[in-house]
Amino acid sequence: MPNSIRTTSNTNTPTLSNQTLNGSYDNGVSIVQNKQRKVIDLTSADDDEVILMPSIMLSDIACDINGAATVLHDLGQLLNLVYQQKVEPSTVIAMARLSQDAADTWINLLYSQLDTINEPLAQTGFGKVDACAY
Repeated sequence: MPNSIRTTSNTNTPTLSNQTLNGSYDNGVSIVQNKQRKVIDLTSADDDEVILMPSIMLSDIACDINGAATVLHDLGQLLNLVYQQKVEPSTVIAMARLSQDAADTWINLLYSQLDTINEPLAQTGFGKVDACAY
């Protein structure tokens, strides 16, 4: 059922459709009466391993990627200002210190996210993604 949205239940509560009980779906959507879960399936027919994760976890990862990209953009702009000699040398030292702190913070945060993602990946054929040693 590629690229579909399906609503499932965590319990054996009777559904509004008997087809759902038999494992088939009405146009990719089944409706249950209690404790509903919306599943957004972005897999294709040839995907032989699938990991389900809460949408809040995916949202956290997306926010962290966006934050890290923003910091990298800011650091790039800062380096450009230094290159163009638009910043006083004494200011460059302070900005370099702050940039290092920001980079260290985001490195730790992204490695923490990598650890979270690696837990389910370790159980797949892909295995864990090794962290870069620095």
